[in-house]
Amino acid sequence: MDTGSLVVSTVLLVVVLIAVLSIVYYSWRNGISPLPASALIRSKIAEEVLRLSKIQELDRPLFKLKIDDPVERYSTIQQHMDYKTRPKTIIETGSGWGTLAIFLAKHCPEYKVTGIENSFIPFWISKLWARFEKVSVNWIRGDMYQYPYEEANMIICYLFPGAMKRLNPILRERATTYTYIISVYFALPDWTPEKVVQCVDIHRTKIYIYKV
Repeated sequence: MDTGSLVVSTVLLVVVLIAVLSIVYYSWRNGISPLPASALIRSKIAEEVLRLSKIQELDRPLFKLKIDDPVERYSTIQQHMDYKTRPKTIIETGSGWGTLAIFLAKHCPEYKVTGIENSFIPFWISKLWARFEKVSVNWIRGDMYQYPYEEANMIICYLFPGAMKRLNPILRERATTYTYIISVYFALPDWTPEKVVQCVDIHRTKIYIYKV
């Protein structure tokens, strides 16, 4: 092996080692390794997003208002008007390798899709893969626990029990009224789902649908 080949091989080895160490570090820090969503789960979530989108379009809670207190009534009306004027936005917490966010951007084009991921390697692979697929996804490398969720119409969680427990009070505080939360595998503690979808896969995966 000549000197040039040795240098190239060494550089590649160092790059691979750094990438592996980065993934291991963030897996340890986050409590879980980034996992791609299966094709079945991706299609089921997209199906639910489209179904919920129609419900949001038809939702007219103002016609059902039975609130005597004028201050509370005004607040409810204001929340409804804010909800109606919000752009259609999906936020995926912990987007990992980007497979789910990219799939939703392709199959739910009326939505602006945002993926939040703190792990360096999956984040950049997501960006490159979205460019390859020619879809627009707003990738944010950051902390999903610090993110403001007020602008979301839908929030997607494909996480683990510890993260769901930690997100629970955050979503209660920051998610806006009428927002839908879709959680894969694990339920939100102390929330009552509006619907539970069970996938026909080896894990009998459950998808929980909540409405704020």
